[in-house]
Amino acid sequence: MSGLAGGLLVVLGLAVLAFVAGAAWALAGWFGAWRLNRHAPRFEDSMFSPFEMSVDAEDAEFTTRDGVTLRGWLLHRPEIRRTIVVMHGYRGNKTHLLGISSNLWRMGFNVLLFDFRGRGASDPAPFTMGLWEVEDLAAALDWLSGRVANASVGLLGFSMGAVVALLGGADPRVRAIVADSAFGSQRAVLENAAERDAVRWLRGRIEGRRFLPVMEWWHRRWGKPPFDAIAPEQAVDRLAGTPLLFIHGTEDRWIPVAQAERLFAAAPQPKEAWHVRGAAHCGAYFADRIVYSTRVAAFFDRHLARRPSPTPADLVARGEH
Repeated sequence: MSGLAGGLLVVLGLAVLAFVAGAAWALAGWFGAWRLNRHAPRFEDSMFSPFEMSVDAEDAEFTTRDGVTLRGWLLHRPEIRRTIVVMHGYRGNKTHLLGISSNLWRMGFNVLLFDFRGRGASDPAPFTMGLWEVEDLAAALDWLSGRVANASVGLLGFSMGAVVALLGGADPRVRAIVADSAFGSQRAVLENAAERDAVRWLRGRIEGRRFLPVMEWWHRRWGKPPFDAIAPEQAVDRLAGTPLLFIHGTEDRWIPVAQAERLFAAAPQPKEAWHVRGAAHCGAYFADRIVYSTRVAAFFDRHLARRPSPTPADLVARGEH
């Protein structure tokens, strides 16, 4: 009898361990999905705006086809048709882009920067890691068509904004795309994050990516698309004929440069790659603001087919920088 009782205790103990392990697995997946889908803090435009950059700007407001109102700024040069749409990252907002945007405006471009759905001053709304935001880009292009006659449009996106540019850039109004710190697929980004952020004692014992199936289960329960639905490396071939410049930092921990290389390999011609040694995620601009602004402006100059932009040295000489 004691042997039977001992056996039952072992079975019960194993069942309890299995339950605890299953609950921990489910909880870890829920926590990962919560971190992915939590809303970024809201902010007030009055804290930092084009005024502080001494830039001529007007408010922009437009509504997507699915009814989300977005808000931004148009840094306007009425005599110019060359226009760059600048797009922020997953948890960013348009104020993060005022540095590069004001530089490009001074170098002879109209610049539109706006908050994606659910971020910044735009309407609260469910958001994704770049799929539903393609509608936001389409609304921005429609608004620009009515504001800047015969606009020659380039896209400059950072991280998720770069993904939106690649997914939504197959539009006849778009003539060139700069993708800074783009990822090839949402799944690859999350696999890398799971490995990087795994609890220390689990490292070397279990792969962080094994938590992704339950994380995706929770993610789908919240109405979000599957991870594989956001994969620009599978869709970038639609951009054949659109000039592409891929920028990536060699020390990017969020999107390793190896992922950027796979995305570049999948992209059609014409294309260029610029890897900035030592730069972190979206850090190429901050590594050297003048070099970055000059190179990006030169790329758009070539492909938006307008007069050359002044260099930063020209701007200093003219007292505009």
